[in-house]
Amino acid sequence: MTAAGALRAEWTKFITIRSTTILSAGIVALSILFGWLFGTATANQYDAASAQDRLSFDPMASATRGLFIVQLLVAGLGALVASSEYGSGTIRASAAAVGRRRLLIAKGGMTVLVALPVSVAAMGLMILTFMGTLSARGTPALGLGDAAVIRFVTLGPIVFTLLALFGLALGVLLRGTAAAVNVSTAFLLLPIFAGTSPGWLREALGVYWPNVAAFSAASGQVHAGLSPWGGFGILIGFTAVMLGVAFVRFEARDL
Repeated sequence: MTAAGALRAEWTKFITIRSTTILSAGIVALSILFGWLFGTATANQYDAASAQDRLSFDPMASATRGLFIVQLLVAGLGALVASSEYGSGTIRASAAAVGRRRLLIAKGGMTVLVALPVSVAAMGLMILTFMGTLSARGTPALGLGDAAVIRFVTLGPIVFTLLALFGLALGVLLRGTAAAVNVSTAFLLLPIFAGTSPGWLREALGVYWPNVAAFSAASGQVHAGLSPWGGFGILIGFTAVMLGVAFVRFEARDL
């Protein structure tokens, strides 16, 4: 089977598995919901703020709060692309028909082709809903042509797509949806403990952790010791290592 044929086969699997299509729609719907919820909460906080606090108000500081929940679904989507065939028992037949190497490459390509447009829709609708909610309440908001918004809707989907590939790698390594989702959730939410961690660990979790570093770069809130490209580089390097390990393990072990 050709590479194009393998990719078409992965697309057929994707659209015929209800959980993957529902999850894709859920990512977009939840992004809109969070845009409205955090937009409403931010408008309320602005109304109650002092005149001094209003001078330093930054809409983008609150616009990205929903990302840390939505990212879990994105990683889960990548995990499902890999792990669904282990659950159904069709992974051996797929590997025999396509070849292990081509099968894994096709799954990676399928993950990107699905995660990227879903992420573009999720990020765009989240920021549109958030800023629209602020404007409706008379709270200062950024326009869609603002540099910070453009950076967010351009770079944010790349971060989400890389996290989907991270989920794919976990799905291949752990060979089960539940295990892959649990591990990805724990890994991606670990930075919430940065505030209660010792100094060196606080910086590792709050600045250099792969998803934190990349989201900070996308939102323009980068640590003084880390450039925007450095933040993306951390996530890109981490995802590449995870995919490399998954590729080696998939080639070497029994299915």
